[in-house]
Amino acid sequence: MPRSYLPLLALLPLFSGCVAVAAAGVVGVGGFQYQRNEARQDFPLDLQETWKASLEGLKRLAIEPEQSELGPTEGRIVHQDLVVVVERHPEGFTRVRVRCGTFYSSDHQRRAQLVLQEIEGSIEGLDELKAWSEKVEGNAPPPQQQPPTAPKS
Repeated sequence: MPRSYLPLLALLPLFSGCVAVAAAGVVGVGGFQYQRNEARQDFPLDLQETWKASLEGLKRLAIEPEQSELGPTEGRIVHQDLVVVVERHPEGFTRVRVRCGTFYSSDHQRRAQLVLQEIEGSIEGLDELKAWSEKVEGNAPPPQQQPPTAPKS
């Protein structure tokens, strides 16, 4: 081996460390972009109501879930690169997290926000329907009673 390569071989461990640091930096930035690629919103409803509203919101967008599973504390809906997670929290609210794609882009963020907007619209529709039904129940006339009949003598 020519002697001119010896100094380069001596520096090789230093360069491999730099490559490792650079790779770790890339992984760190990728992880940050992955975290940033999620939109979320909290709703003051229970898990079941929020789950139904999430499915209804997706239906409004003509999105048919490829996979949907609801457990006792959370549910997950998957359609292509879209993932919707509905989570019950002990503080009395339900959080909906929406992720489009793998990493952050303005288009992925826009799509996630549109999904949340449709879910919120479905929840508002459920609230209006519930308020209307309660109003109707409150204004319903009492059940008709038959007038007392005179005893036959």
